[in-house]
Parts: sequence; C-alpha cells; structure tokens
Amino acid sequence: MKTQILILLLVFQFFLGPVVRAETAPVDPPARLPISALLGEKLTYNISFLWFKKIARGEILLEPGEKSGTYLATLTARTRGVAAFFTGNRVETYTTLMEEGPDGLLRPLVQTSDTKKDDGEQETHRQTTYTFNFSANQVSYHKTINGVAQKKHLLPMDEEHPTYDFLTAFYNLRLGRLGSVEMGRDIKLAAFSRKGPEEIVICRLFEEGNMQLELSEDLILCKVLMDPDTFNTKGRDVYVGFDDLLRPQIAVIKNVIGMGDVRGELVHITEPGLTGLK
Repeated sequence: MKTQILILLLVFQFFLGPVVRAETAPVDPPARLPISALLGEKLTYNISFLWFKKIARGEILLEPGEKSGTYLATLTARTRGVAAFFTGNRVETYTTLMEEGPDGLLRPLVQTSDTKKDDGEQETHRQTTYTFNFSANQVSYHKTINGVAQKKHLLPMDEEHPTYDFLTAFYNLRLGRLGSVEMGRDIKLAAFSRKGPEEIVICRLFEEGNMQLELSEDLILCKVLMDPDTFNTKGRDVYVGFDDLLRPQIAVIKNVIGMGDVRGELVHITEPGLTGLK
C-alpha cells in the first residue's frame, strides 16, 4: 500500500483555487493578492479510503525561501496508526521552490518529491527532482534511491506555454493570478512529467454533483481532469468541495486502482501571516 497514492487527494486539491457556484452568470476573478497574503498559512487534512478512516495526515504550507524573492511550498503526508505499521512509517514530502516570473505569475525553480520509509530493519529514501531552466526552455529530471542516481534526463519545455507544477498552480490560483472559472470556459494548465509536457483541465460543476459525492450543499464543487497514468487511476476525475474562502474542504479522487475512491477532509487551518516575514 503506497502512501503516495493516499495523498493524491491533496495534490489535486491544491490545483483548484478560484471556483464559482452553479449560477449561469460568471463570477468576477478574485482580487490579485500579494504573496505575503498566504505566507504562513497551513492546511491540515485527514485522509481516508474504503472503510479505513483517517489513515493518513497531510499538510500544505507556504514559507519564504532562503534567497530573497523566492518562496517554498511544502506538502507533507504521513501514515499513522495501523497504516504506519504496515507502510513502514512512510512519509511523503513534495516541495517547490518558486519565484515570480516576468509575467507576474509564480513559476517553479525546483520541484522535489521525497519518499522515506523505515520499517525498523531497513530505511529507504527515494527522491525525484525537476529543475526548471526557463531561459533554455529545459527541465532536468533526476531520480535517486538511497542517494544513488537511478535516472537523469534533460527534457524540452514548451516556451509558448508557462509550465507549473501542482504547487505553483495552486498558489497562482489562490492569489487570483489565473482569473475565474465559469461554465463553458475550462482552465487549462501546462504541467510536466518525466515523459514531457502534460495538461491539467479544471472545470466548474453544478451543485447537483454534491449529492452524488455526499458533499455539503454549502460547498462549491469543481472537477479536474488529468492523465490517469500519473496517479494510477482508472479514470481522470477528481472532485473538490471548497468553502466561501476558496479553501479545499473535501476532495474525492475517483477509482484509484486497488483502493476505490479516496477522500480527504480539512481538519485544521493555521492562518497566514504567522511567519513574521514579508
């Protein structure tokens, strides 16, 4: 059982910032906010699937980077209880070092996914890193296991379409830098994988979908479509319910292979502005 699959909920949740309700009239784009508006905010989630409740805990946090003008987003998930025992106390960490690009959007500089597992007898550390070179329109892909290089590729990046990882996409949306979502106008975000360019499609849904997914009628519902191979699913559908402040409250990723539907629920919010920095 892989904790990486368990935290896919969180991955998708953070793509989907500004959404609208089911009225036909479009909603104005959210006000463009400075990055400081979200520095120090931490969202904490319980993750469940099938009959296993609260099997993992996930958090996402935005902080200033070590270098002036950079910002560090971190998404961490760890199994707990019986799940921690069977998964070897597995911890998954995604980090993205980002900056503001010339167009005013956040863009990734270095994105890393890190998996640590310790069953008491053996420790395993797997790490995958993407380094983005926008001047050369290239992405460097590097994978290591226990510090030993496994794969390294230099991949082309489409200069016509700005490239995001899921964390820069999330914060650009939260900061009002990608406009609004309305019926008939899907947001398409360029993304990247070891195979090259990908695309994420975000669309608004009517409120009737809340009943099918057992979501509160007070939440705003949105769907994201993505390559099923990326997240080991049978389909492309992920559903997210947002509150009026556009914080993901509940997310459901459909048809994860071997697990069915996986669900995450927001349980705690640390308000932004607690870093003491700009």
